[in-house]
Amino acid sequence: MSHQIRVRPSGHEFEIQDTETILEAGLRSGLNLAYSCKNGSCGDCRVRVLAGRVEASCHADYPMSEAERGAGWVLGCCCLAASDLEIEAQETCSADQIPEQTLKAKVAKLEPLGDDTMLVHLRTPRSKLLRFLAGQRVRVDLGRGKARELPVASCPCDGMNLRFHVPRVPDDTFSEQVFQRLRPRQEVGLKGPMGCFTLDEEHRRPLLFIAEETGFAAVESLIEHAITLEWEHPISLYWLSARPGGRYLSNYCRSWVDALDAFRYRGLDLDPADPRAPVQTLLAEGTTDQDSAVYAAVGPTLAAELEPALAAAGLGEDRVKLEVLERI
Repeated sequence: MSHQIRVRPSGHEFEIQDTETILEAGLRSGLNLAYSCKNGSCGDCRVRVLAGRVEASCHADYPMSEAERGAGWVLGCCCLAASDLEIEAQETCSADQIPEQTLKAKVAKLEPLGDDTMLVHLRTPRSKLLRFLAGQRVRVDLGRGKARELPVASCPCDGMNLRFHVPRVPDDTFSEQVFQRLRPRQEVGLKGPMGCFTLDEEHRRPLLFIAEETGFAAVESLIEHAITLEWEHPISLYWLSARPGGRYLSNYCRSWVDALDAFRYRGLDLDPADPRAPVQTLLAEGTTDQDSAVYAAVGPTLAAELEPALAAAGLGEDRVKLEVLERI
């Protein structure tokens, strides 16, 4: 059985299954709801029930006062919907509304993606999850001065299980630590989130995503978020790589093509000596019409070619978000 939930003051609506908490269903539906722990300890996920009935799903340690309970406040992580609901809830609208967080995580899994990319799975404690928006970065600290800001590749709906794509970079101590010395269950530090490379959910329009090498991590998070929001406009993805096997998740991209009616994916080979060629291809294929929004996560050289080309195509700063990554 399922019910419908309407959120005030945003007016957003989402469906909740009878086994889901209000918080779980909201995050699964792409809403940027406030939370920190998901286990009833922090109180950050409080929502006010304006209409309808809820049932407790588990014990909560957060000390809710009788006055708060009387006013309809409940913990979203500890309540199921017993009917259709109308609730009042805090939703994050921009990156600057998310506080900086410092926490520890452990390496859950190390998964090589070809010879030059490592997919690092991190898991946070249940009592302290990472809250972030799709497309944002986090500083990953391996200790002894080995730290790097990396885009979070996973969906914001799960702040406990985090994914990062780490490229193999010659003479780089962070890359060397990941590929040669990092082990499962090792503790690492996280600080963030950072950056404004986030989806403009207010203005719905066709989306063009451009990723260079491991810049795909940031783009992957944005695309998954757009799919969760059931984006009604076409989505195009171009993944550029200059190395063999550089498009290490091409099959995953093709699964989006198979599953979605208006999704297009194309891989382009990048010649470092001629970075203009793929930019010209993007423009020639007509995917950068003035109604599109462009999200590009690329290195400095390609960014220098891409930014003026998009501007010349009529896409102003309000339609283009550029994430320039030094190590990809």
